[in-house]
Formats: sequence, structure tokens, C-alpha cells
Amino acid sequence: MKPGPAPKPTVLRLLHGDQPCRTNLDEPKPAPGKPECPPEVSDDVRAIWNYTLDHLIVMGVCTGADRDALLAYCEAVAAHRKASALLAKSPPLIQGHRGVMVRNPALAIQRDSAAVIRAYAHEFGLTPAARSEIRMGGAGSGQGSAERYLTG
Repeated sequence: MKPGPAPKPTVLRLLHGDQPCRTNLDEPKPAPGKPECPPEVSDDVRAIWNYTLDHLIVMGVCTGADRDALLAYCEAVAAHRKASALLAKSPPLIQGHRGVMVRNPALAIQRDSAAVIRAYAHEFGLTPAARSEIRMGGAGSGQGSAERYLTG
């Protein structure tokens, strides 16, 4: 693993208007099409999958190759919701072993899920900050080169 921030995907580099010499136009390109939700997921995860995929398809940022990343995001959202619901009904400190007060384990699940959600949401452009970094085209934005790359 290389040190420093993760490299920006080529599609995002092109949408952001980065210089063509700084983009790898020879990188592997996934086949077009939307990912299929694995059949073994829970109803909660499937509902999150359908909702999120609808938005990603409209944004044009998801392909079949993104299935597992999208699944990780959806499972994290479901876990976060369950932990949040549990925390709404219980205190942040609970009685642990030998009567000692300890942090509610649901807090760690909620926090860890939020970190996964934040990471994948940024990758898919699902946060306001991530979207603010993307230019979808228009006059003088260099959309022509990006459009050719995105549509094959």
C-alpha cells in the first residue's frame, strides 16, 4: 500500500477537469451495467441497496464491478441504523461484568459503521463534499473527453 491519500479515480479526474496528461486513460474499464444485489442479503440491506443504486444510476457512477463496495456500504448503513435504534432505547453506559459501568457496545458499532459509510459515500459521490468536487460538464469544462471515456 502506498503512503498518502488514495489516488482519484480516472473518471473523477476527467469530471473534475484535471489535465489529460495526469490521467490514465489506459486503466481497466468495467463493463457497463448495474450491479446485482446478492440474494442472501437481509430485507433491510436490500431496501438500502435499491434506494442507493437508484441514486447512483442517475449520477452515472456505478457499474457491476462496484457490487461488493456497494454491498459493504449498504450493510454499514443497516448496522448503523440498528445500533442507533438500540441506543435510542438504552443509555450510553450499561452495567457490565461485576456491576462496573461500561460503554454501551452499540456505540462502537454505530461509530464504526459511520466510518465505513463515510468512506464509501465519498467514493460513490454520496456526500455534499464529494459532489462539490465533481463537475458534470457544461461550457468549457472539458466534458467531451470525459463523456467519451465514460461511454466507451
